[in-house]
Amino acid sequence: MDTIFYNGVIRTLDKAYPKVSALAIKDGVILRLGTDEEILPLANSETRKIDLQGRLMLPGFADTHLHILFHATFKRRIDLVNTKTYQEVASLCRKDAEEARKTNRWVIGCNFNQVNWSDSNKIPDRHDLDAIAEDVPIFLQRACGHIVCLNTKALQLAGFWDERADTTKETMDFGADGLPNGYVRENSAMRVQSCWERFTVEEIKELLESACCEAASKGIVQVHSDDFNLVADNDFKDVLQAYKELSEEGRLPIRVNEQIRFRRLEQVQEFLDLGYRANDVIGRFKFGPIKFLCDGSLGSHSAAMREPYKNDPGTRGLLLFENEELYGMAKLAYQNGYHLVAHCIGDASLEQMLNTIQRVSREFPHPDRRNGIIHCQIMDKAQQDRFREMNLVAYVQPVFIRADSKVVDDCVGPELGKQSYNWRRYVDLGVHMCGGSDCPVEPFDVLPNLYYAVTRKGAPNEVAWYPENGVTLDEAVEMFTKEAAYASYDEDKYGTLTVGKYADLVVLDRDIYERPLEELFDTQVLMTMVEGEIVYER
Repeated sequence: MDTIFYNGVIRTLDKAYPKVSALAIKDGVILRLGTDEEILPLANSETRKIDLQGRLMLPGFADTHLHILFHATFKRRIDLVNTKTYQEVASLCRKDAEEARKTNRWVIGCNFNQVNWSDSNKIPDRHDLDAIAEDVPIFLQRACGHIVCLNTKALQLAGFWDERADTTKETMDFGADGLPNGYVRENSAMRVQSCWERFTVEEIKELLESACCEAASKGIVQVHSDDFNLVADNDFKDVLQAYKELSEEGRLPIRVNEQIRFRRLEQVQEFLDLGYRANDVIGRFKFGPIKFLCDGSLGSHSAAMREPYKNDPGTRGLLLFENEELYGMAKLAYQNGYHLVAHCIGDASLEQMLNTIQRVSREFPHPDRRNGIIHCQIMDKAQQDRFREMNLVAYVQPVFIRADSKVVDDCVGPELGKQSYNWRRYVDLGVHMCGGSDCPVEPFDVLPNLYYAVTRKGAPNEVAWYPENGVTLDEAVEMFTKEAAYASYDEDKYGTLTVGKYADLVVLDRDIYERPLEELFDTQVLMTMVEGEIVYER
């Protein structure tokens, strides 16, 4: 044996052997489970024996929706995630502008959420940012990633200043004076990011390796990541090359299941022409589903709704595809063996995607196509019932209730609000449901996510938000382990600690099943292992 763990509390999530004290690994694969007395005699002089000292081992965690490369780039930008006031944001940007003038660069800030500011809940517009600096381009991106704020200088450099409401084809807003107000959304916002220098393949490799090591420190052994064309427009070949080289060089510490997102049919075809097919694997990198971004976010009022927003009756949000455009891309994906996942926050975008999946599935039937909806936020019971009928996977982010519980009822009303984020009903319906963070929107820290899923609280001192919609701790852990493996067609390889599966596991400093749920915020990852290789050790 290569490695034997013993004297532990090993919860396998496998009903055949749900709880053991020892586990033996050979060539990256679990070969035996049992008691210390059964497993320790299998050791030889070269076996590494690890005493768990009564600590908890679980299958390694997975985060089934995030943007690992985008998260890594935040370390080169102003991270506004913890700002409590707009004045704090302005101060940080003003300070950075002093340095930006010296090197002729942009001020780039990310991850603000105006809901958390005590002095203003307004998304800053062009005039606000001009007051910070007029001579330096400023780009601020909201935490959701669906709206950016630009000052006049940035609008000019991006080529948006001469746009007008009655002629523009851009997804941007205008003020009462008819001029751009600095709010640029969705696809147009993505194009702004191409105005500054792109990362080279070597820089992308460094960013990815660093972020994946950071994920491993949180007990994460697999991420389902959306990375193509997110940092810069049409950079997917560079990102793909970076992943290939990292895999071939043995520098990818965890598994990456790529959610392959493109905005146009010709981009999908350009990717398919490279010859890669669904579930192809390059080392620890895997080609996952084709992904669609179907609408925006609730906080920016760009999530597409069937009825107007209760607190903004003039809008129903924004659908990012016409019906036939979405169908054409889904059809092309199906014809090449890919399954689909889609970002849907509003109930109108969800309805559009459900209808699209149903249409293409009837034309191209397949016995096991694990399509999924990412976020699964605003919906009624009839739409949720269709998940079971269509065998869809629900990709949910429990951490979202920290911010969204404060705004959902105001946006859509309590009747629809209490039907949304209803994880309990998914479990009761028998729907496969996996967990994620949407990092960098929220941190990719799984243990607090378990707390949110079970308690429905954004923090221990808060009132639970529709607590009847929560899940048990067992169900929450499965969301981030075995259900995640199911979502990527890998349930026969990992997701549980089962003989014959890869040794992908995490060791924690305490038994979270025997401690108060509030201790999930303090629980530490002691070790993370992928295929029998220790990729993180505290």
